[in-house]
Amino acid sequence: MKIPTFHLQIHLDDLYASQPRRLAFQAASPAEFTLWQQELRSRVVDLLGIAGRKLPDTVRAGRLQAVDCGEYVEEKYALDVGDAVAAPIYVLIPKTKPPYKPILAFHGHDPSVQYILGHYPDADTAQLNYANQNNYAQALARAGYLVCAVEQRGFGERVSDQRRESPAVESSCTHLAFSYLMQGRTLLGERCRDGMVALSYLQSREDVMPGVIGCTGCSGGGTTALWLAALDERITVSVPACYFCSFKHSILGMRHCECNYVPRILEYAEMGDLAALIAPRPLRLIAGERDPIFPIEGTRQQYKTVQRAYRLLGADERCSLAVHEGEHRYDHTLSQAWFGQWL
Repeated sequence: MKIPTFHLQIHLDDLYASQPRRLAFQAASPAEFTLWQQELRSRVVDLLGIAGRKLPDTVRAGRLQAVDCGEYVEEKYALDVGDAVAAPIYVLIPKTKPPYKPILAFHGHDPSVQYILGHYPDADTAQLNYANQNNYAQALARAGYLVCAVEQRGFGERVSDQRRESPAVESSCTHLAFSYLMQGRTLLGERCRDGMVALSYLQSREDVMPGVIGCTGCSGGGTTALWLAALDERITVSVPACYFCSFKHSILGMRHCECNYVPRILEYAEMGDLAALIAPRPLRLIAGERDPIFPIEGTRQQYKTVQRAYRLLGADERCSLAVHEGEHRYDHTLSQAWFGQWL
């Protein structure tokens, strides 16, 4: 008789290995790809808790302020995302002649969206964030794009009462993630849905070029950027950074924020399958060779699935794994080169 173990890691490893991945990418033709894409996308929408929830028929965004930042104007809006909830968004408008190519940008686990806008509370924080190239919304605006930066649920002005009552806690991710789970939703799903409404807002603006929208983010922002691009085909070019990796190596491999977890996702797909949903739209995945929380081994492993999908559709040149030598950080050059080529 085999003696059971008290060590649960063995059990977890066995459980991961035994999951069926019912909708893993296995298409052998473009027609099969389309059917697979529709089925997995529908399943993911359901798992995220956003199935059947229509986007607002009319997008309402009230301008709150405008600040001249030299090469561009930074406007703040209150975007109505439904459920009587507003999202602070910042639209960075270049001072060149419109129409502009728009890019939707999501911040990671920073105190607020202000960090990707290039606004920091002190010189030391600024130095660290500039070194990590975390001011990517600002950098893209300086490069001539109209950038819409969304403050994600759980940060900055979008915290719950538990966060307000405990200032030492950096975000409301834990409270919101568990609250949504108990009500059939997920925090990641709510963030994706906010992104969908922001996309509708961008499309309604007269100063943006129709038919093209980029999307990017780093770390927790890369999470939203990847899942949103997988679900919403209005995004035409995607650059998620410092997120793409196998769930086994990253989200299950070490301590991560609760906002990363989607119940039952591994029953149907791994990370490479999710990213393959973006095909054949241009996709660049940015990763750090020495990223400690999204190990490059898991990134390269899952990228093989993405390559197979793009190759099947004759779009090999439209997917890219761009690896910089650093750790967990963005890369302006790799991002802007991809947007410059494809947006």
